[in-house]
Amino acid sequence: GKGARLVVAVALLGGASLPAPASAGRPSPVTPDLPAHPSIDRASPSLSTGGRQELERARLDHAPLYALSATIDPESGHVDGRMRARLPRPEHGGVLFRMLAGLPAFHAGLAINGVTVDRKRAHARVDRTVVRVPVTGNGSATVDVGMRFSYRVPRAGTTRGRPLTQATIALLSRRPDVDQFGHWFPLWLPPGAETDPGISGFGDIGNFAAGAISARIRVPSGYDVVSAGVTVDRQASNGQATVTQAGVGLRDLSLVVGRGLHSATAPAGDVTVRATGPADVDVDAVARDGAAALQALAGLYGPYPWSALQIAAVTLGPDAGGMEWPGAVWISGRDAAGSSGGGNLTLDHELAHQWWHALVGNDSIRAPVVDEPLAQFSTCLVAAPSADVGGECSFGGPAPDGLGTACANKPTTAFTSAEEYGSLIYDRAPGFYRALAGAVGNDATVAALRDVVTRHAFGVITADQLRAELTAAFPGQGDAVRALWDRYIGAPGCASRP
Repeated sequence: GKGARLVVAVALLGGASLPAPASAGRPSPVTPDLPAHPSIDRASPSLSTGGRQELERARLDHAPLYALSATIDPESGHVDGRMRARLPRPEHGGVLFRMLAGLPAFHAGLAINGVTVDRKRAHARVDRTVVRVPVTGNGSATVDVGMRFSYRVPRAGTTRGRPLTQATIALLSRRPDVDQFGHWFPLWLPPGAETDPGISGFGDIGNFAAGAISARIRVPSGYDVVSAGVTVDRQASNGQATVTQAGVGLRDLSLVVGRGLHSATAPAGDVTVRATGPADVDVDAVARDGAAALQALAGLYGPYPWSALQIAAVTLGPDAGGMEWPGAVWISGRDAAGSSGGGNLTLDHELAHQWWHALVGNDSIRAPVVDEPLAQFSTCLVAAPSADVGGECSFGGPAPDGLGTACANKPTTAFTSAEEYGSLIYDRAPGFYRALAGAVGNDATVAALRDVVTRHAFGVITADQLRAELTAAFPGQGDAVRALWDRYIGAPGCASRP
């Protein structure tokens, strides 16, 4: 979700060099007590009225439940955390977690210890970004996994003349006044999700299940904690502030920890849109833009599921426009600062991801063709009535010379270059929805997509499932719909064909 057309390599930084964490000899700070274990509470204040209804239909009986606590030192970047996760017990083997701080390019000094399974000591195997915890069957449907983790967030910047990519500079990074935390704690990888420990390839790495998260974060006084969750408690003592954030239906909980930040809010129906950023960002305009776009998207696809939306103006990687999280978006400060009451395509694109990836999930490593083309198409639906979208919506043409046939239906690792990824995922594949609207009508296309949201809210959909459901939405025209999909996106299995 890097803005309307951004493409970056995610994990090709094995030769990059960052300062090694100076943790040797550092006394381990006391992390806050873990909050109470969360539940899939349909009355949670983190949900909107529409979100409660969607959650009732979704019946997340086997969702991951995370209780987290962490002490964060924004100046040094040190993170010391604890987690207790209640997960569906696997039939055999173990449970896997994604821990982004294990990416070799970070040199973050990731340490995992104190591992427990059902409160008994256990061992974990760490392979770069994947933590594997063995679990045996005991007749219970769930398993409780606990662990402690520590690392140091790297400084944002460049290394040896090579810019850090989105995986580093945008997701885990440290600057003088603001630290950014994405995928910052061990996130459960559900069965069937891509588990590549090196997260190589192009694009995003989100493939997490919707669940409930409660996180207790301790920072020095004077720092704000900005997240997608609702604040359920705030304590201050001994020069420290401890904030408890919680949310239901979240696949992740991003954090921005900063000082000197300004905020403004705007209503979007029963949802509060909050924009936060440094003094040079017009947070009032950003909040208004976000509220208008959010209401437009809700009119297309159904209610936004959470009671609040957080827009954070931050510093992202080279050419990065934005990044989506459940209940929150990060917008590059340069783009947010230019917001003037409409036509902010980057913001519209990231907000569209609240439906396509945050609410209706997909494995963005195995199937980036699900969420990114839909976010791109949705951007045009929101922006076209009030803005000159120009070339931003002139997608759907043939692939550039040298890129072969249109096969966007493949994992991130199957793209040979950033150019190919961008051409097929952001330009070619969204043309399917434009062509479908031309064939069956825009209203019918939007109605079919809204039905997809209704059926898969808080769940996960694959590219092949999406193709089948959109085909079934137009009886008598199935062959034509399939032909359009195969032309712009690629027939199922096209990546494995010569």
